[in-house]
Amino acid sequence: MISYLLLLQMSTPSPDCFVLKFEEFDYKTKTIDNTLYLIFDKQTNKFIIRGKRADLTDLPSCTYSYECSNENALYDFIKYMICNTNVVNEILYNYDNLPLESKDITFEFLEKHSTKDYEISGYNNIKIKEKRMKKIFRILKYVFNIYY
Repeated sequence: MISYLLLLQMSTPSPDCFVLKFEEFDYKTKTIDNTLYLIFDKQTNKFIIRGKRADLTDLPSCTYSYECSNENALYDFIKYMICNTNVVNEILYNYDNLPLESKDITFEFLEKHSTKDYEISGYNNIKIKEKRMKKIFRILKYVFNIYY
């Protein structure tokens, strides 16, 4: 029999968690080309990415996921996904309703809840720079509320 506390943990969203959204802005088309969300999962000690390219045809683009614990590998992945001639919009959110398990956090969920209600800061038209990115990774890694 499952204890009441365990059942409550399984059905209760996690407490506050920072989520960083990158929107790649294509300078040629003047549109958002790629969107990715970055989360640090304290339970697994890994960075989690959920992303999606802009729909280019009548069919929706597929979402993608990436996870790693190494900040260098994380930076390399983000640099690969975002063209070095493009800029990004960075938006930091404080979600209070994420599922407890990062495997249950989908791009669709993050996109649905990326509203001004959860936004705490944002910067537009920024170039991806390694030094700045590593600072952001540390913010995500060390500023959080523990999952219960």
